[in-house]
Amino acid sequence: MIKAVADDHSTWAAPPAKFEAGTPAIAEAAGLAAAVDFMAGIGMEALRAHEQELTAYALERISAMPGVTVYGPMAAAERGALVSFTVEGIHPHDLAEICNRAGVAIRAGHHCAQPLMRRLGVPATARASFGVYNTPAEVDRLTDALEGAQRVFGV
Repeated sequence: MIKAVADDHSTWAAPPAKFEAGTPAIAEAAGLAAAVDFMAGIGMEALRAHEQELTAYALERISAMPGVTVYGPMAAAERGALVSFTVEGIHPHDLAEICNRAGVAIRAGHHCAQPLMRRLGVPATARASFGVYNTPAEVDRLTDALEGAQRVFGV
């Protein structure tokens, strides 16, 4: 963005370079390339099948829990590799903290979808996401952590 810098002034480069501050996102581009290579090596169909299988298992396990509401389609084929939910009597932020203490990472909040949260009538939801690196045993750890949170809150 700079053509020249002196002690008392700067000369800007001509547009569009003038508006492109800093070093390009070289590390990010290299990381993206590595991720694409990794995923291509597995195959996108295999990745989707694995994520769909885990999502279906998570939907089955989580929706069967008393006091838990799952949001979104109940068919794994109709959703991405995540499950959003609430647990009656436990704020999602508290739920995420208790899950974290059990070694299970979930997200909690409005997920940049505040109009949806208002429409659902909830302040926030908890969200578990799944990828190629996850296993059914980790879904079991998630449901164990959710049950643990219900015990802590007596719900």
